[in-house]
Amino acid sequence: MSESTNFPSEALLQASLEVAMAPVVGPLILAVSGGRDSMVLLQAMARWAPERIAAVATFDHGTGQHATDAASLVAAESRRLGLTVVRERSRTTGHTEAAWRRARWNFLERISRAYRARVATAHTRDDQLETVVMRLLRGAGPRGLAALAAPSAVVRPWLGVSRAELARWAALEQVAYLDDPMNVSRAFLRGRVRHELLPALESASPGFSDEMLAVAERAAAWRRDVERHVDQIGLAVSALRGRVSCPAGPLEATSGEGRAVLWPAICARADVTLDANGTRELVRFTTGGRRGSSIRLAGGAVVLRRGATPEEGQGDRFEVRRGAPRRPPDALTPWCGVSEAMPPRFGRFRWRRLHAAPTPGSSAEQELWTVGLPRGEQVTLRVWAAGDRIRTAGAPAGRRVTRYFAEAHVSALDRPSWPVVLVNDEPVWVPGVCRALAAPSRPGRPELIWYRCEPEFD
Repeated sequence: MSESTNFPSEALLQASLEVAMAPVVGPLILAVSGGRDSMVLLQAMARWAPERIAAVATFDHGTGQHATDAASLVAAESRRLGLTVVRERSRTTGHTEAAWRRARWNFLERISRAYRARVATAHTRDDQLETVVMRLLRGAGPRGLAALAAPSAVVRPWLGVSRAELARWAALEQVAYLDDPMNVSRAFLRGRVRHELLPALESASPGFSDEMLAVAERAAAWRRDVERHVDQIGLAVSALRGRVSCPAGPLEATSGEGRAVLWPAICARADVTLDANGTRELVRFTTGGRRGSSIRLAGGAVVLRRGATPEEGQGDRFEVRRGAPRRPPDALTPWCGVSEAMPPRFGRFRWRRLHAAPTPGSSAEQELWTVGLPRGEQVTLRVWAAGDRIRTAGAPAGRRVTRYFAEAHVSALDRPSWPVVLVNDEPVWVPGVCRALAAPSRPGRPELIWYRCEPEFD
């Protein structure tokens, strides 16, 4: 593998830090394992950019004495440098690279949210090469071949720096570190790629490593173009982690090949990784799914088609949800009180009291999100129950709310947590779905308290 530069190690490292941090706003969490590359990152940041360090995070995987000693070294060195350190030990011992990586990143994400800072890692040019080759062996396409160079919130200052450069600087500066025994092990794929496959490929085809890195750079540039396009189609990231939505129109107007490119990028915003089968299913669902329908993907993720809320505009939207809802319906305790004191929130719905009755002229769909409740009456707010019936202008004798859900194209996934408002124990309003005779939406009624419901879909 050719060296990335002839500059002295210190100049290269300082320049790499400056370039990596130039577009980054705010502080950083340094992910430090105790190995040489991450300990060099710790020393370099402490020397050249200490004001950017919110905290040093180190994770003991619980795999043995080495893992504990490495975490202790990080903690001691961080404190010596006057830095805040956050240390955690895994409660379960994983047995695969994927399990270790998942536990480590769960920890880092929690710390980054707590400090409102981005994570910086010590991944090198060599790590990028190994990752690209591993993904190539697994049949990855251009999205996967971007590997560590893909657009990300993670900051990687050493991605253009070789391990050899870091080793030279570590020796010159006498940086303390511990060698991980796994670095020389062939027990896992990365070790076999590092010690056996890459040397053989480079020997058989000199320049192979540089060619693979160039492929990754082109793939990363392609991914950045895709991400920019996704940003322009009206994607909305939910305040609820693991949810995104986008208008159906732009996807419907795109070719099948284009959807196969866009859907993985859209799902990734909800931390959902699409496999080939999931991508094919979503390409078909784009034009084949009707409002209120949904499909389930591998890993428990769900994509549904729903109508837009008044705040979102017109037309349908696709919504991606990662795994199970954050809060099950039975966690929503019913609220009881008078109409003048409706709670500001109930599950994923907000309630806003209006100063006056809404002006005439709103669409029928928008009007269903507002209601006038009789002043001083006893009001109950709870989730929908399967047997609920409501008396409306179209069905004065009463009709099951389930049928109104179907007509409003409310997904079966959303119904168990959908709110129902009762006055004197009788259902009078299902926001966005139907409104009863007992709560007519007619302006000029001073005895009514007016509310608007605002669902948190976006």
